[in-house]
Order: sequence, then structure tokens, then C-alpha cells
Amino acid sequence: MIIPRPRAMDTGGGFVEYDPERLVVRYDEGIEPEGYRLAVTPDAVVLTVAGDAGERHGRTTLRALGAVPLGAVDDAPRFAWRGVMLDTARSFMPKEFVLRLLDLLAEHKLNVLQLHLTDDQGWRLEIERYPRLTEVSGAHYTRADIREIVRHAADRGVTVVPEINLPGHVQAALAAYPELGNAPGSPVEVWSGWGISTHTLNLEEGTVDFFRHVIDEVVDLFPSPYVHLGGDECLADEWAASPRALDRIAELGIDGPGAARAWFTAQLAAHVESRGRRAAYWYEKADGPVGALAMTWLDEESGAAAAIAGHDVVLAPHLRTYFDYPTHDEDGPFSPDRILPLENAYAFVPDAPAGAAGSVLGVQAQLWTEYLPTPDDVLRQAFPRLCAFAEVAWGTADDYDDFLDRLPAHLARLGLGQSGSTRPVR
Repeated sequence: MIIPRPRAMDTGGGFVEYDPERLVVRYDEGIEPEGYRLAVTPDAVVLTVAGDAGERHGRTTLRALGAVPLGAVDDAPRFAWRGVMLDTARSFMPKEFVLRLLDLLAEHKLNVLQLHLTDDQGWRLEIERYPRLTEVSGAHYTRADIREIVRHAADRGVTVVPEINLPGHVQAALAAYPELGNAPGSPVEVWSGWGISTHTLNLEEGTVDFFRHVIDEVVDLFPSPYVHLGGDECLADEWAASPRALDRIAELGIDGPGAARAWFTAQLAAHVESRGRRAAYWYEKADGPVGALAMTWLDEESGAAAAIAGHDVVLAPHLRTYFDYPTHDEDGPFSPDRILPLENAYAFVPDAPAGAAGSVLGVQAQLWTEYLPTPDDVLRQAFPRLCAFAEVAWGTADDYDDFLDRLPAHLARLGLGQSGSTRPVR
């Protein structure tokens, strides 16, 4: 049985072999945009959809089933945003792997790939106006690479959301252009360690303009309706210690160094909006840009808090969705409370709070790569937890034992082993 399994099936016994050449596709505007209906008789397989997205999902189901049970299927996702974030900044992931990951997302009816393109350890996106950004970082995606990735994703119904981190997590940018920092006379290098760098962007208008220009190139490359601006884990130490930053904070009427991060993010969010897109950011507290999409990662409670405060939300609580965490307690870089067994990933219940001013658009799984240096490492950590997440996102996660029964055949069909290795199950 396919993962994620359909929401409603009424089977009458017996099977027919799926033949894509004999599939009959009909259109009905009354069906949900990503939904589909299957009617299977010994003589025909009829797929009824509202448009391309539903047809794609219906064909994915048929392809995965192979032998299609006689009867009817009515299927549609619970959430519109069913995403995965891939960190390409800490450990660069080759274009070929990104294309492979997009194939796997589509097979699980996941429809967003967020690319974490910049951080302290690397700037991975070619920006024509500022070539040193990638010169100091080495491996990166060219504009041609991005166009190929975006095209490959679109063919599979996946939106690629770019993430440009600011005003923290910027040490790689400062290594290229020291004048963006708070101490331009003290150059820094691309960071080779992990954690939260104390370095931040300065608050000068020229620095804001620099990133406006970056965003202009980003929106020209990515047709996504969203641009992610990071905005989290930004320390105020440099601003508090810099006389010029303190003067600038006073000039702007910002309520102290601790509020500078929100001011900076709001400037770029406004620019994103001026380009006809919408900003997204990592939500930590209620000071994000007005109207921006909040990705809530700290815990399972902050999603409701952000939605009640009026934000649209994508739920990404780390103890349910950070697949770089180990699946069981073991010696390693993470603290003992950062363990994410397969069962816990499957048990994630993404509730939408009643009476909230904002809405829950969906859920997202994260693949941070501080400790995942290669594509094989990423696949090992992603699977089979991404299979569990797919059922959570689609809205059909309910019987864990049944999921485990279906899992081996599903992984084998995709050429993945039980640990996410690219070797098929034996």
C-alpha cells in the first residue's frame, strides 16, 4: 500500500493491473484542487480530478499500488503546505542529490522544498551583483543549477522556497563583504564550527540595500510565492557593544539592541512584499514581520500562539520534525533530550487552534546538515521518518502498526533500505 495511504477507500475485492495507457481522466471542478477520485472496475480505471495537482496525486497512487483494488477511492490532503527543509549551507548538497530528493518528495505527495541556502558556514547561491558571496564559500548553485532545480520541482508539483538568513547566521556573508558587519576593520572567515555565531549584520541603510538587491535576484530565480528570511538565533551582543549600532538604534527609534533583529527582518519582509511575494521566517517570539508566514520550531505550543496572534503558520516543532536528530539514545553531538524515534514522528498531531486569527497552512520536516556531510547521510536520517511525516502531512497517520507493516515494501519500491540507505531492502 502506498505511503501516504489514501484517506478513504471502499474496496469490493479483487484487483486489476494498472495500465497508464488505459487510464480515463475526467475533470470536475467540485473536487478539491489537490484531491482525486478513483473508480476501479474490471473494465476501466477512471480518475476524476479538478486539475493538474489532483491528477498527479492520483497517478502517483496508481503507480505505487500497481495492482489496483476494485472499488472507489476519495482522497485529498489535510494540509496545503507539506514541506521539507534541506540545509545546503552547513554541508553543501550537490544539484544531482537535490533532484533526487525532489523525486522522493513527489512520491510521498510532499509539495514544498525549502532550500536553506545561506548561513555562517557557507553562501550557496550565485548572486551576480555580489560575486564574492560564493567565491569565499566554494561549492554553490549557479543560476543555471537553480533554474534546473526549479523546473524539475515544478514538473513534480513541488514549490522550491529559497531561504536567505538575516540578520544573524551571516558570517559567510561577512567573510565576503566585511563592511556589512559591525566591526568591518576586523575581518572574519567563513565559520568552520557549529552553533550560533555572535556576528550580525550592521543596521546601516546600505546593508539593508545590499540585501534588497540580493532578494531581487532571488525572486527572479525562484517563482515561489514565499521567500524565507531566517530571522532566528540572532544574538544582540555586537549591536549592544557597538557605539555606531547604538547610535543607529537611537536614530531609528528601535527599543534597544534586543529589538534590532525584528526591525531588520521587517525591512526585508517589506521588500519581499513589494516584489509581489510573501516573507516567511523562523518564529521564536511574537515580534515577527506583520503578515509574514511563521514557521514555529521551538515546541508544539508556539504554533497555536503564532496563529492566535494572527500569523499564518507552518508547524515544525523540533522534537517531531528535525530528522537530523538520532532515532535513539546514542553518543553523539546532541543532548539526550533531542531524540526522535520513528514512532514519535508518526505520532505528531498538528492541531489547528480554535478561534485563531491566523491559520495553520501545514507542516514541515527539517534536514539540518551540521552533522550530515553527505547525501547518503541525509537519506539515512530522512528515511523512514519522512515516510511517517508524509502520512502526518496528508492527514492519514493513525495506525502505527499498520504503517510498519506497509513500510518495507514501500521502501523497497523506492530503492531505499530501512535506514534510508540507497540500497534496496533485501
